Parts: sequence; structure tokens; C-alpha cells
Amino acid sequence: MEQRTDKKTLELAREMVKAMASHIQGGVSRYPALKELVAYLTAGIKEVPKGLIPVRPNDRREMSAMGRDAAIHELWRGGKTVLSMDEYLLAALSESQAELPTAVVRGLKYRNPLIVLDTPDFSDEDTQCYREQIGIPLVAYTFGRWDDGELLCSSNDDRFEDLGVMFVGYISTPEGLVLQTLRCTVPLGAESTTVTDAVVRTVSGFHFNEDLGERDIPRLATWLRRYLTQVLHTVSYAGSNPEDAEVYRPPVKAAGKGKKARRPRQEDVTEFVKLGGQLSRELRSLRESER
Repeated sequence: MEQRTDKKTLELAREMVKAMASHIQGGVSRYPALKELVAYLTAGIKEVPKGLIPVRPNDRREMSAMGRDAAIHELWRGGKTVLSMDEYLLAALSESQAELPTAVVRGLKYRNPLIVLDTPDFSDEDTQCYREQIGIPLVAYTFGRWDDGELLCSSNDDRFEDLGVMFVGYISTPEGLVLQTLRCTVPLGAESTTVTDAVVRTVSGFHFNEDLGERDIPRLATWLRRYLTQVLHTVSYAGSNPEDAEVYRPPVKAAGKGKKARRPRQEDVTEFVKLGGQLSRELRSLRESER
């Protein structure tokens, strides 16, 4: 299979981070109180001043969703780490179910990492369907949840109970591609968790709208299994195989003659971690020798 280069993977991560920042800025333009709402959400305060929330139900729902998107992005900015598993290895691992030991998640040294998903195969029939119905996620934000999944926190916070995942990508509309987010919770109450556990929990509590009705539950469940499998394999590998990780810290652009060094932008990636390169090469060699 053809794979992205590390440079392309990092570029994709940066593009999606910038797209999220633009998405959030658009929300702030519509709802100036959004920044204040985000402060409450990241602090884990459930009851916010009524003056922050719009009266109209549609505006209230949109602002609430935008607030969660922005709060999760803000949690990522605390570490600005990107994880990417070698696509060949990720594809091989995704042929089987992912089981994630709870201790691995709690011991993960990367705080709220952004995970780059595999390259979409648009010749695949399901992918084409998802592109118009649910969206094609390109990255996944990971973070902490507590209070039965109601509140957000950093994954290194003492309140951290469950793993939160927010998929970010694009959905195709008559007006063109539109940024799309979908959040779910991976329960960590037992010694280990599976994709099935997370899918059941998410689908049972999903709020359907006119674009995705209850008749589409099986499609949503299949979508979640596909992409959560990638996330759980990546998190599990990152937590249990740190020796097979290549860490790259993008340098700050050097200053020209007579100029001050450029400060890193707020949305810059500060740590890019490529996982599984060594094992992927061994796996390729083994499979080629078996042919």
C-alpha cells in the first residue's frame, strides 16, 4: 500500500489543527461569549452563567457544541503532540479487534495527543458513503472525561475517568467540503476496554438529527468501529512500545539577518511522534518472505 511520508503526515496534522482553529474562530465571531464558555468547560464547571448561553434553542445547541470543540482543542494545545502510527502497521493491526488495557491509557506519557488516521481510500464503497453521510475523519483528538463522561479534563488530570475521542474531518455537501466533528467516549472502568464497548456506549447516547436518523445506527456503528480501532491501536502501541517511536520536534524558523527569531505560533505542533516504523519494516519483510 502507498503511504504518506512523515513530512506529509506532519503537514496534514498542521492543516487540520489550523482548520480547527479557523472553525473555532468562526464560532467566536458568531458567539462572542464562546471564549468565556470554554474557560468554564476546561475548568470542569458544569453550571455556567445563564447570560453566556443564547436563548434560542438552535443557537444554544450550536454554541454548546462549538464550546466543546474549542475546549478539546484547548486541551490539545497544552502539549501540542501529534501521534502517527506507520500506515502499513496500522492497517495490519486494524485487521483484528483492538483491546486497550486501562493502565496503558493512564500511563501514556503524551498529554491529550492528536492522532493522525490512515489515508482515506475513496475507491472504497463505504468511504464514499461516509463522505456524504457522516464525514471522513482525518485526525482524532484524545482527552480526558469525568463525571460519567459529562465533563472534560486533561488526560493527566486526577479526575480523568474515561478516554474522550473527537474525530475531525470533512463531510461533502452541495456547497463543498465542510469541517465535521464527532465526539465519543471510551469507557475505562474495567481492566481493559474494546472498540465494541465504546461503540455501544456512543450509539446508545447519540443525538440524531435530520441528516443522520435512527435508521442509520448500523452505519454509524460500523463507522465508529473502523476509526476507533485505529485510535485504540495507536494509543495502546504508544503506551506499551515507546522504544519503537521516532520523535521529531519541528524547529522554530531561524531569524534572518537583523530580524528577531519568530515565536512559535499558538497552533504549531511542538512534538511529532512516529510509531511502529521498526516493527512495520520487520512485518513487511516477513510477509514478503512468505509469498
